Amino acid sequence: GREVTLGEFLGERPVTFLPVYFECPMLCSIVLEGFVKALRPLGFVPGKEFDVIVMSFDPKETPELAARKKAQTLESYGKTDTASGWHFLTGSDDQIHRVTDAIGFHYVYDAERDEYAHAAMVVVATPEGKLSRYFFGVEYSTRDLRLGLVEAASNKIGGIVDQFLLYC
Repeated sequence: GREVTLGEFLGERPVTFLPVYFECPMLCSIVLEGFVKALRPLGFVPGKEFDVIVMSFDPKETPELAARKKAQTLESYGKTDTASGWHFLTGSDDQIHRVTDAIGFHYVYDAERDEYAHAAMVVVATPEGKLSRYFFGVEYSTRDLRLGLVEAASNKIGGIVDQFLLYC
């Protein structure tokens, strides 16, 4: 419910970024659930080793809707004590386009169906906000997500095994 800048979530740790819209009738909920499924066994804690930004690209969606979606997602994740590491954002059309253009995410509103056509993806960014890795689809490998976060963090998180796997 308060205004923020993306810069507030950068600087300390890697960020995973999910462009979705909260009232999506199909794909976005599947993307979010696929991401949560990959996180459960990950071993890294949102808010501690990385942050999660879930941003609606529908300018009609509200902070109240974002808060409800966050509560649903945390319940599904099963670790509500990580709430400080999850950020569900809304914005104006201009704000949304600046972010989606910057990450290379494209979508089109279909007025006849009253929904958006878009790709399914998760983006990993470095603590400085540089895009590091893209994951496409609706199911994400826990191992790949882990290595993407380690890579984005310049090996600041993860153990010797993660560093070895990156080296290989």
